[in-house]
This record gives sequence, C-alpha cells and structure tokens, in this order.
Amino acid sequence: MFKKTIYNPNSTETSKNRKIIGGDPNGIFELNNLKYQWAYNLYKVMLQNSWFPEEIPLNNDARDYRERLTSSQKDGFDRALAQLIFMDSLQANNLIDNINPYITAPEVNMCVIRQSFEEILHSHSYAVMLEAFSRNPKEIYDLWKTNDKLRAKNDVIANIYIKLSKEPTIQNIIKAFFANVILEGIYFYSGFLYIYSLGRKGLMLGSSTMIKFIQVRFVS
Repeated sequence: MFKKTIYNPNSTETSKNRKIIGGDPNGIFELNNLKYQWAYNLYKVMLQNSWFPEEIPLNNDARDYRERLTSSQKDGFDRALAQLIFMDSLQANNLIDNINPYITAPEVNMCVIRQSFEEILHSHSYAVMLEAFSRNPKEIYDLWKTNDKLRAKNDVIANIYIKLSKEPTIQNIIKAFFANVILEGIYFYSGFLYIYSLGRKGLMLGSSTMIKFIQVRFVS
C-alpha cells in the first residue's frame, strides 16, 4: 500500500476508474464528475453540523464544578473529560497522518478531512470547558498518564494506529477502520454518558449541551 502523490500530472486515471484505496489520482479535486456520490453527499451533511464552542455559556458550570459537585462526581467528570480529550486528539492525528494519505478518491478525502476538522473542534470545545471551570487544566490533560484504566483503554486503539503508521498494509488500514468505529461508537459514548448523567441532575448543564453539539455528527 502506497501513499498517494499529491501532484501527479502523469496520471491517466479517470473518474470512473477512481479507487478509494490504491488509485492513481492526479491530485485535483475534480468534483463535477464523481464516482462516489455517497461520499460527496455525506460531506455536505457534515458541513451542516458547523458550530462554535463559545456559543455555549459555561458560567453556571464553573459554579457547579467548584461548589456543587461532590468529590466523586468531580473525579468522574475529570476522568470522562480526560478520556474524550485523548481520543479526539488521537483521532485527528490518525485521520490526517495515517488514513488520508492512502485515500485516493478526492470525494472520500473530503469526508476524512472534514471529520478531522470535527475532532479538532471537539478539542477546542474541551479547552473552552476547562478554561471556564478548572484551576489546573494541565492536570486533566495529563490524567491519562497517571490513571492506569484510562491509559489501558487508550493503548488498545493507539497501538492499532501506530501499527498502521509503521506497517501500511491493507490489513492494518482495515483494522484501523474498525478501531475508529469502536472508538467513535463505544468509547466516546461512555464518556458522554457520565456528563449526561450529571446534566439530568441539573449539574454541568453547559457541558452537557456542549456534548450534545459534539454528538450531532454521530447521529446525522
């Protein structure tokens, strides 16, 4: 499996001959003659999910975090947020550095790039949340290093992505696709669930709303 050439004037590939992996693109995003219409349709749906973290007020969350959460609730919130921070960081890097270089259909490239933007937007969201209520954001950012359970969960997915970066084969990119689904469909929701549970108790409502905005991409 080889990375695509970003500028390839010698390519003779036509739109009908495009491949998602293993093609020979010329590097031009020619979108008026598509092979994978479903990818272009998905990209346009993803565009509709644009939003900005600063739209969500978090003043009451700062009060809840410092005055209303019990120590166990605060610990649970910190761990859930630390897990989400790590996973979105991992996803953004994996999509751009590991996956997209091997995707050779431009309309599919657009979806991967858009998803990577979403992961960065989520990281931005967590930074806004931490700025609002945490006196020591660095402690939460580094929690995965000191919490064995968080580290073990992260390692399962990260090791698959690392193997792809070292051994770019069809088998390893397929494994990375499955790992992506596991991370997005299982790991993320476990982090969302705890923050939603606080919201149902009238706590950290701004953070709960932020998570709902993040979740829009998964259910659209």
